[in-house]
Amino acid sequence: MRQRFTLSLAALLVVSVATAFGQEDVARQHIQQGIAYVSAGDTIRAISEFERAVDIAPRFADAHYQLGRLYTEIASVVETDYSDRVKAEGALLEALRLSPYDPRYLLELARLRLKQHMRIDAARLFDRALSEAEKLGDADVLADVHFHIGYIRELRYRALENRRFTPFFKGPPHDQFGSLFGMMGVQGPARYGNEYLNETQPIQGAGQLYREEMVEHYRAALRYSPAHVGANVRLMGQLLDEHRLAEYLAHARRLSAAHPERPEPYLYMGLGMHVAGREEEAAEAFSQGLERLPDRARAAVESLAEVMRREQAEQYLDLSDEEREDFERTYWQLADPLILTTANEKRLEHLARVAYADLRFAAPEAALRGWETDQGVIYVRYGPPRQIASFAPQTYDAGNPYTVGRRSIIWSYGDNGPVFVFSQMPGYLNARFAGDYKFIADNYRHLQPAVYNNIPSIPELLDLPIQVARFRGSTPEEVALEVHAALPLVSLARDLDLETGEFETGMFLLNSLGVEVVRDVTTELVTYAESEDLNEYRSWRVILPPGDELVAAVETRDAVTWRAAAAREPFIATAFPADSLSISDILMADAARPLIDDPQRRADYEVFPNAGLRYEPGDAIHVYYEVYGLATDVEGYAHFDVSLQLRVKRLKRGGGIAALIGALADAWGFSIKGDDRLELQFSRQVRLDGRDRVTEYLSLDPQELPLGEYEIRLRIWDGQAERLASRLRGFQVIESDERE
Repeated sequence: MRQRFTLSLAALLVVSVATAFGQEDVARQHIQQGIAYVSAGDTIRAISEFERAVDIAPRFADAHYQLGRLYTEIASVVETDYSDRVKAEGALLEALRLSPYDPRYLLELARLRLKQHMRIDAARLFDRALSEAEKLGDADVLADVHFHIGYIRELRYRALENRRFTPFFKGPPHDQFGSLFGMMGVQGPARYGNEYLNETQPIQGAGQLYREEMVEHYRAALRYSPAHVGANVRLMGQLLDEHRLAEYLAHARRLSAAHPERPEPYLYMGLGMHVAGREEEAAEAFSQGLERLPDRARAAVESLAEVMRREQAEQYLDLSDEEREDFERTYWQLADPLILTTANEKRLEHLARVAYADLRFAAPEAALRGWETDQGVIYVRYGPPRQIASFAPQTYDAGNPYTVGRRSIIWSYGDNGPVFVFSQMPGYLNARFAGDYKFIADNYRHLQPAVYNNIPSIPELLDLPIQVARFRGSTPEEVALEVHAALPLVSLARDLDLETGEFETGMFLLNSLGVEVVRDVTTELVTYAESEDLNEYRSWRVILPPGDELVAAVETRDAVTWRAAAAREPFIATAFPADSLSISDILMADAARPLIDDPQRRADYEVFPNAGLRYEPGDAIHVYYEVYGLATDVEGYAHFDVSLQLRVKRLKRGGGIAALIGALADAWGFSIKGDDRLELQFSRQVRLDGRDRVTEYLSLDPQELPLGEYEIRLRIWDGQAERLASRLRGFQVIESDERE
């Protein structure tokens, strides 16, 4: 009887074990299905599958682990929204009760403790997970554990990074926002913020020990799993901030090789190439990254909404997808700072900022990509701040309890730029606008929607003065466009030890879509020591059809130093029809004289245009223009009256404009026409003899003109046809050193 009982018991155990294994096999099928739903983004179905696995095999630890892991992932960080954190904790504790030494379970519970703001408990759990993983020798688990320990060290390092002593005699900038904005507008908080920073002292070495431990754990994770995404990305952020580009790019290449389907490695590769000034390679990497982004993320990355004024952004977002793509293409083509180069450096800088924001400011705990965070938005708009400072959390703030327990981070963009203040909860990398600084960001956006002045491959982009003038071509169906430029060769050659440089100079005409319709590029070898004696003036004459809206662009670039100068001038190829009176543009010149006794066309004059429309005190001002469509009498004569007005727009050093007008009228013989202008009037009679234009030039002696801005208005009255035409051109009188 006893033997029969023993056999029955053994059979029952075999059946029970077999049943348990059978239940686990079924549970595993549900777990695999749940993991597939997670990958597809279907959280609700994934939870349902994991819960079914738990119901089927309640003693199967991995079922509880998968359920707890998913709840940890979706759990909110908001303190009052704790339901998912509670569910995650229950599932993970049950998994550990069933399998107390599994490093994966310890690791996931530690991650949950981070979301519960229990950093000390999280650190202990990470240490236990590391110990158990080392016993098992599981490389993947060891990599994950080291990564998360490194992440905890990074949280502590970031909490101390750029730390300064808090001045006891000044309130934090976000406390002063309301009164300062009311008194001084947008610049009030910025001025106070810069003063606040100037009166603080940095805490030397703050957080350096945590930084070293952070780097070591990230490197340890990569020793166990070289393709570990998190460890590579976090380490790359540190390497980039230290400008260790070779190692940074090596990690980016490793990631792209190990995860060719992911967009991030390519975006981060493009960022590194851009920082290194390797723009063609950056463009290729960004292109591959954008191709791999999901449609919604790619639209967010390529969107111009955050770098436009709010009203323009609203109009832009109202466009259809096709219209928005066309707008973006045109925007970047017209914004290209150097057409001479094959890359569009400004677009690459924009994409690099987006990639950097994602690398450094992503908030996985809040499910935010880096470019969606407050810091990321500001970084994409204005680039890296000139100063960054952080301050210890406040213990009391009666005016704004939200800031209590949060550290303050101040970004300053210099004395003339904005200042932004962020607040950050302990244990998180994400920082949000402090107080009302979202309001200041929105208001400053109206003044300056975006700034791109830190492009690595353009270390210096100088001003290049140009003057664009339109004349009639050989027929009324042609427009003869003249573009005159003054290349800043002395400035481009400044403080260089090199003997020679290869300068590339180009003149381009772009249509309203940013497409080149004219390209004229030359290369010349320049001896730097002789740069002051070189001819800096360049001129181009192009025949165009009338009516097009165009942009004239002139650029020059030193291929060795990458210094460059560029100018853009929009214009319309205005027609000069045969049946109406019209005037060419006023061509301002340093000198103009006829080459023959009876000049009849532009080629009959020697003109030295003033490209920058800027004169020094005492320089003679010369004016050249052409008149078209004049009526003639029976003998072939045209009779017309000329009115040349000089208006004082602004004097640099103030003073009485009325007194100046009176003095100029006496010196030049002009008539006074109001408080800010004077006028020269004369009549002309010209025999046309079949000519379609009258060419004219005038000279003014500006010895009495003080520094300031002026405007010439030219009017032609054709008495026979009773028609009036006019043209306007501004110029400046400047100090001699302002021309450099």
